[in-house]
Amino acid sequence: MPRISTHSGASGRRAASSRFISRFSPGRGSAYPLRADDPAREIILFEYQSLFDQRGGQYSRANRLYPEARAEEASAILSHLALSSGSVWLDVSAGGGYLSERARAQGLPPARFACDGSLPFLLSGGTFVRGCVAAAGLLPFPTRLFGAVSCLAALHHAEDPGAACRELLRVTGDGGRAAIGDVAGGSEASRFLNGFVDRQTESGHHGRFYSLEDFEGFLSTGGARDRRAERLRIQWILPSRRDAVVFFRDLFGFVPETTDLEIELALAELGAAEGPAGFQIPWTMQFVSASPD
Repeated sequence: MPRISTHSGASGRRAASSRFISRFSPGRGSAYPLRADDPAREIILFEYQSLFDQRGGQYSRANRLYPEARAEEASAILSHLALSSGSVWLDVSAGGGYLSERARAQGLPPARFACDGSLPFLLSGGTFVRGCVAAAGLLPFPTRLFGAVSCLAALHHAEDPGAACRELLRVTGDGGRAAIGDVAGGSEASRFLNGFVDRQTESGHHGRFYSLEDFEGFLSTGGARDRRAERLRIQWILPSRRDAVVFFRDLFGFVPETTDLEIELALAELGAAEGPAGFQIPWTMQFVSASPD
């Protein structure tokens, strides 16, 4: 049974739920707590943390209600990790453990370790054995520890995406793979997030979306080899138009004043339509992976 322990400055340790989650400092595994007044914590955690402290629970609930909706997205990044039955891997910006659950559904080992910048988001679900509150650019693990490391749909919140990618590669073991996946810069999905989602949520949305070449460059700064990069127009698939409205409302935490019709019109602008597998929403993403030098 996973456990949680949270370190929080002068208050020390407090139990939460039935798992252990630690809050670590930047660096290479030293375990002093990140204080509330630590400038590094303010810069690197604030945007992501404030966003998902507020709506991470809804995000996880949407993924639990419709676990197959983002199956293509999950399969794409999992294929980059090349997991085997004995793989011990880390999911960074893991949230409620969606990607780990999808790995299990595909007969792959779930992530045993997870990091996220938001404690409420991390506590909203997950199959990991141990988790910690940490930003992607400040991972608290020794070098070359994991057989694979993933970061899905989070790099656009990173203050320094190059630093985040360097950290992913640093903690990836020899012969392992570090993989990132995110919405493609200039895509309909990026405009939807920074447009409709920004207007219809209390937290707003100010993503920094990049080109495929940018992604490759971020990994290269960390000393990467055997890079694999692809831009894919995947589909989010829901049973019906009505289910799509429910899923998007929960996933993005729209304000109550947002009407179903407004969501339907926004989905139409994304190119959503009925298809043979259900109600399909195009979602253009980029996936890049590499092994450490």
